[in-house]
Amino acid sequence: MPSVKELNAVKQQVEERFLEQANVTGIDVGFKEVGGELTDQIAVRVHVVRKTDDVPDADRVPAELDGFVTDVVERMYVLQVASRPVGMTLEADTRHLSTLKGGISMGPSRDINGSIFAGTLGAIVVDDATQAKAALTNFHVAAVDDTFSIGDRMVQPSLIDTGVAPQGEFGALLRATLSSAVDGAVISIDPGKATSCEIDQIGPVRGTRKAKLGMAVRKRGRTTGLTHGAVDGVSGTIQVNYGDGLGVHTLTNQVSITADPARNAIFSDHGDSGSVIVDDEGFVVALLFAGAGSSTSANPIAAVLSELGISLCTSGPQASESGVPAAHGKSPVKDATDHKPFVKDKELLKEITKDKEVKEFTKDKEVKEFIKDKELSKDFVLDGKQLKDIVDVPVLERPPVGPPGPVGGHSSLEQRLSAVEARLAGLGSFIAPEQRPDLRGAAFSGASQQAADETSQLRAELERRVAEAVAAKTDFDTPQA
Repeated sequence: MPSVKELNAVKQQVEERFLEQANVTGIDVGFKEVGGELTDQIAVRVHVVRKTDDVPDADRVPAELDGFVTDVVERMYVLQVASRPVGMTLEADTRHLSTLKGGISMGPSRDINGSIFAGTLGAIVVDDATQAKAALTNFHVAAVDDTFSIGDRMVQPSLIDTGVAPQGEFGALLRATLSSAVDGAVISIDPGKATSCEIDQIGPVRGTRKAKLGMAVRKRGRTTGLTHGAVDGVSGTIQVNYGDGLGVHTLTNQVSITADPARNAIFSDHGDSGSVIVDDEGFVVALLFAGAGSSTSANPIAAVLSELGISLCTSGPQASESGVPAAHGKSPVKDATDHKPFVKDKELLKEITKDKEVKEFTKDKEVKEFIKDKELSKDFVLDGKQLKDIVDVPVLERPPVGPPGPVGGHSSLEQRLSAVEARLAGLGSFIAPEQRPDLRGAAFSGASQQAADETSQLRAELERRVAEAVAAKTDFDTPQA
């Protein structure tokens, strides 16, 4: 079977010639259709408004191109934003949410030429320039046309879905792009507005991956809700009409999604524009913006993030595109329980435990077992309580391993966890119980016994460390502003 790379090279050689034809709407590399059903054969696919025999011989798509199979599919692409004249009822997702997250209704607070618009807030993101939280959607959802201005206010849910301005406004248009690869927009989020790094009905966003042929995917959109499908085309070049003022745009390197008919008849519809498309493990692969019947088209997520200057807000285990977790496949929890050092860096503890999402790390069962370690805590007593009864979060002693990345503040969770993992990776091995000196006497055989005042100093130092741990726990338990 030919590779996608080989077929893409052929597609690039002929796409300009085919796209000049009036009936052609796009061209990509994907699964060939036979009798309306997708096969597992990969072909160069030419997309047309309507299949017809009334085509001049010079314009016909040959059965093969340079020895590679071709296909012709009917696909007329339209933007999947919902709109209606002011005063007309057309509702879908009418929830007014106190916490913003992906997969929910949103739209501009203004009307455009007598109509109001609705789309989907795809995901919460982080502005690379300011590290502030923001919302991701499409250009044609937030800006709509060429009459937009940076600072245009947005409402959740959309005005179509019972949203009310200004009461329901959550932010303003920060930046937007309609390029040869991306139809995207970033919305600032007003101070005090709560956010969650998850997608409604899907769960936490874990990161990004590249879309691949046959990959199972899903999305949660304003109109059709949670739907399932699969990637059936990649490297697509498609033409979409953006209406008066913008006209027809050609977007390249697009991803094509087909619905899973066993679960849903269609993958998306009007109002689902702006949804992010996610694989089965919670990794985002694309940003939905257009549809053609039962087919959906989306921007590759890597291009979206790059052009808009943002990163996804993530939570949960992080992994690379290959699916292998960072730090040699070992989690911070596993590293911590492997080393079991006693904690004495109070500032590091405060830095790590400030972040609400990193708190989830400290709830891990393995970490709690670490704190219960009898050998670790039996000699540390304060007011009759052992360390395991006082401290319920692990704090890791950090040796100098070079400049660490940020842990708290506004950096992305992926960066913070990477920094934690880097610190953990630099830990040395701990002293096994049988090798530990009895500090009640001399540390080394043959040495003189410690004086009473030395023992008192040692006890005072141990109690001081426990007191610091108690103070750190108080900081941890105090809700963050």
